[in-house]
Amino acid sequence: MSSLPKWRKQGRIFTREGGSFFKSHAMRVVPYLRKEGVLRLFISSRCSEDMMHPTYIDVDPDNPMKVVRTGESPMLIIGSPGLFDDSGITLGSIVRAESKDYAYYTGWKRRRYGVSFELSIGVARVHDDGDVFEKVSMGPILAQDRHHPYLVAGPYVLPNNKTGFNMWYCSGTEWKQRDFGPEPIYTVFHGNSDDGISWCPQPSKAVIPYSFDGEVISAPWVVRLKNHFLMYYSCRGSSTRIEKNYSIGVAVSDNGEEWERKDAQVGISKSESGWDSEMICYPAIFNGAKKTFMFYSGNGVGRGGVGFAVAEDKLDIVE
Repeated sequence: MSSLPKWRKQGRIFTREGGSFFKSHAMRVVPYLRKEGVLRLFISSRCSEDMMHPTYIDVDPDNPMKVVRTGESPMLIIGSPGLFDDSGITLGSIVRAESKDYAYYTGWKRRRYGVSFELSIGVARVHDDGDVFEKVSMGPILAQDRHHPYLVAGPYVLPNNKTGFNMWYCSGTEWKQRDFGPEPIYTVFHGNSDDGISWCPQPSKAVIPYSFDGEVISAPWVVRLKNHFLMYYSCRGSSTRIEKNYSIGVAVSDNGEEWERKDAQVGISKSESGWDSEMICYPAIFNGAKKTFMFYSGNGVGRGGVGFAVAEDKLDIVE
């Protein structure tokens, strides 16, 4: 296998500094090229109650530093009290499959006792070239069960080479009690589906193994190249608040199911100062006409904003 991509940072595109609805954060970019040629970057921002909602910024696909417009209202409304997504929604990925586009997301539910929250995975249909999201169901498509005793979150979905879909998602393996409160420990697992709605998870073995006790591995983003797969993800410790600052990691695979971590070769790191000096997280890859972009969030899981980097050599991604 040839050397892994190296990335050149281009700067910050956007930061959320308050508004009529959204008050902070730009996190978990999901790129979506519209028919009109505009690149829509779906992000999740927080409202005055510190709950995440999906929205967007539209940029020039050749120069993402040029912002065309910003969304000032949620693309999806959080669930009514008691539902799995009644405390926030974070987008994970969008699949463009024939006539139906699906948006996969994490639903948040706050808890009063024991741990801080529960996480489950839901799905919505995408209509009108990315202007309208419609939830497929009131309930999740993956949630706590006998295979996933703690949480499921961070879905990334790709069509497979034949029929059906693959999902790489996060599942919790324990909660640890820290001085600053309970902390979930989780990493990446794999599942498949015939229709994108009903899933057969494979939770017996994590596809990205922990490298130390208490590690957290989050938000997988997978690209299929001609001869192998790449997975970018966020990784951090959990023992102290400083250890909780994410970095970006990478793994490689021949088949999308068995992975080898190559974090030392990720090709991007935190800056010496500024908006992404403490944390870089939630990498998302987009193949433009001439360049391959990596979008990512900065300090404070996106409180510092969202920016991008460019691969030194354009990736030969199989769509």
